[in-house]
Amino acid sequence: MDAGDFVAEVLAEMRAQGAAGARFDADRFAVAYQRDNGAAQPVWMYLSTLFAECEREPETRGDRIRRYVTTLLGTEEPPADWDAVRPLLRPVLRGAMFGRTSDATRPTVLRRPAQPFLDELVVVDRPTSMSYVTVTMTATWGVSDEEVFAVARANLAAAGVLPEADPTDGPVLLRFVDDGDAYWPSHLLLDGWLAGLAERVGGPPVAFVPDVNTLLVTAAAPEAMESLLELVADEYLEAPRRLSPVGYTVDGVGRVVPYLAPPGHPAAVLLGRAERLLATREYAAQRELLDESPVPEYVANLELYARDDGSVFTVTAWAVALPTLLPQGDYVGIVVEGEEEPFFLPWGVIVDEGLISEAVEYRPVRYHSAPEPPIDVVEKLRERAVHP
Repeated sequence: MDAGDFVAEVLAEMRAQGAAGARFDADRFAVAYQRDNGAAQPVWMYLSTLFAECEREPETRGDRIRRYVTTLLGTEEPPADWDAVRPLLRPVLRGAMFGRTSDATRPTVLRRPAQPFLDELVVVDRPTSMSYVTVTMTATWGVSDEEVFAVARANLAAAGVLPEADPTDGPVLLRFVDDGDAYWPSHLLLDGWLAGLAERVGGPPVAFVPDVNTLLVTAAAPEAMESLLELVADEYLEAPRRLSPVGYTVDGVGRVVPYLAPPGHPAAVLLGRAERLLATREYAAQRELLDESPVPEYVANLELYARDDGSVFTVTAWAVALPTLLPQGDYVGIVVEGEEEPFFLPWGVIVDEGLISEAVEYRPVRYHSAPEPPIDVVEKLRERAVHP
């Protein structure tokens, strides 16, 4: 697909919907436009994700561009009346960093934690567009956040009816691909829904949501899990709108929880990789956002490393002379001024020593480092150093 033709279609659609002053910036691969005549700064519509989706599914190109522009321009306002909007609400799963911005003038999206590194949001679903519910909207409707979430889930439960199927004797892989109306990945938010698929898949269900449109469900069968995890990781990394490479199952009361491999499970290495891959991606997005509105502490990154046996681990670095916001990882590289090489500690060591405190204002969670520890404390830590 030619990028120039794609951009021309986007600009034409924007002008058709009233954004007459839209202009394309090739360096950003984005379109700038004015949300209103009095705005001092333009709004940027980034096109990389949309372009990738149109390349993967060229037959949907026109419809995708139209829906994307309609959603971002906000030309179809959601109803201001609660009774009118409530049947249009649906819950969606998104990454913990999705929709977060350093622009204080942008509305705050309504959200709550759903799984590690995943949040539950709510959208207003209409035939030609989808808009995210903001905290300002809930105030306008005169209802609580909890009621909005509850109504959205109830609407999804009422609409999502599975076709009849006979129970199976062995593991089966079910693949649900969203057509824009089904919200299949969101079904993991419904109490009991995943647990109810056990007979269909032939055992305790495990679900995967590599992107915002795809839900895979199968039984927790060790012999098939490795190849499936490889497939999911590839789909996650290639998806324009990736969601999670992690597996999800149900606990003893039917709640959806991350899938943890039993001891000796052949897929344990791949499951560990999936968890850490999601963590590093979300922390990287968080760091990028925090760099846009500088905080007084250094924002450390979380890096993913592999061992010779294929297992992976995460490392963050703390220069002890520098106040730092640390992501949670497997290991911390301690950087001492004047020394060329860091030494490494398991994360639990700096927790046990009281050298960090949780920064509750951040999601994913970060930790404030303690003020520069005295040399005797550093030497005590060095005695507990390990090789990751």
